[in-house]
Amino acid sequence: MAEPLPPQLRTLVDEFAKQKGLPPNAAQDVEASIASSPYLASVMVDAVNQKTLRRIGVSAEKHEGGHYDKETGTIFVSAETFTDKDAKLQTRIDNITSTLGHETGHALTEKARSAEIDRLSTAIEIKLTEGLGNASKVDVTPEARRYLDFTRNDEALSELIGMNSVASRIASQPGGYNEKEFLRRMDASTGCIERKENARHAELAPGIKLSDHGFQFTGNRFKSPAVEAVAACHYDQGATLGRHGDSNYRNYYGPSVLATIASVHADVAKGTTQAVPEAHIDLKGLKLDLAQIERNGVDLPGTSKSFSFTDISDGKLAWKTVNDTSTGGPKPAPKDVDIEAPAAPTAFRADSAGHPDQPTFEMFHRAAQADGRWTQTEARNLAAAGLAAVKADPTVGQNLSGVIIGKGADGAPNLIGYASPHGPAGPHHHVAVEANGAAQIPAEKSLDRVEQLNQQQAQQQAQTQTQAMDGPSQGGPKMTL
Repeated sequence: MAEPLPPQLRTLVDEFAKQKGLPPNAAQDVEASIASSPYLASVMVDAVNQKTLRRIGVSAEKHEGGHYDKETGTIFVSAETFTDKDAKLQTRIDNITSTLGHETGHALTEKARSAEIDRLSTAIEIKLTEGLGNASKVDVTPEARRYLDFTRNDEALSELIGMNSVASRIASQPGGYNEKEFLRRMDASTGCIERKENARHAELAPGIKLSDHGFQFTGNRFKSPAVEAVAACHYDQGATLGRHGDSNYRNYYGPSVLATIASVHADVAKGTTQAVPEAHIDLKGLKLDLAQIERNGVDLPGTSKSFSFTDISDGKLAWKTVNDTSTGGPKPAPKDVDIEAPAAPTAFRADSAGHPDQPTFEMFHRAAQADGRWTQTEARNLAAAGLAAVKADPTVGQNLSGVIIGKGADGAPNLIGYASPHGPAGPHHHVAVEANGAAQIPAEKSLDRVEQLNQQQAQQQAQTQTQAMDGPSQGGPKMTL
């Protein structure tokens, strides 16, 4: 039976009812959902008391049942949930109950989620700062993985709360809880209830266990068998998220990961004249798809239009660029940019005659041209990418013996620079660049990276020489600078 709303929730629902442009019966449906599910009412009261739930709203966003906005403390329910003409009253209230429960779960973990994104940012900043003048690259994959693993548990816990909210609603109705009834009513709204081909009845996904009243218990632990079971059937499976409704959860959270890395990298660069280490990311290991991430919308910091990094998937080095695909208004131009300023003179870079790296650039260029499958522009792009890759690998870069075109484990063409400093007997060393991807990266980006590496290596060499002169010397006075 429906129960009177607790005072905290009465205020929320009354404020919601006063909002303009609500779908018909929206306020009544929200109140019916909360009043018919004691569990939902309980978790919402907890969120209100934590001051992370302050409003309920209606969202016009597509491809979502609802979402939680931490800035305003608002739980949004999709307008389509209220207006679906094919859904019966019971189904509509069940769906609203599930959505309110799920988004309340996010409200309850808001502080932990904010702490995790701060932790991601701080950890990357520490790595980049420690690498100034000491390293040409830093691998930020472990930090990104930790954050993505948190989002997996966070989404699973929220889905679990949504399912518990509907179970509570069923248990409170005449006749009490019935598992077959619960499975039937939840079947369309969660991936954690499955209906095998030609099966008459729905079944729980593997690992999910329900109490006699249909609840899943976590033992008050964020990481628990119950949360893991829901993560496997909810977070890990295909989803209809993102701008175009074709993204899974991993890539749904991918934009925030890459935007955070780009933002921290830019902030570190502002505070130093030293070369900032290049960010290395294992996209495949993180189960991230760069194209899908861009489709979902990437909001890069400031006026940045792109951010480049090295993808180290499968042990290879591939120079990748993520582009700003946010839908916000045009970003203002930097105040210190003079639009009428004359163009800068052509930079003296590794493809210029007389540059110390020009012979190595030409070695890669000749190999790409001789293969014949790439245009002149693509061959130049490949040469620059290959040079940047060996520059970042001192073993190969200082002993480059030759360049060949080979095949990777996946059959894709690789541009390979190899070194045999000890002759035919080996050991041999090589650096491989995925060729088709590198051929699409403008040569200027890679050549800029080469100059950054040259600057960094020069700084390291100067530091080494300074340390040698500053140390004790044999048979003479100590020299200090």
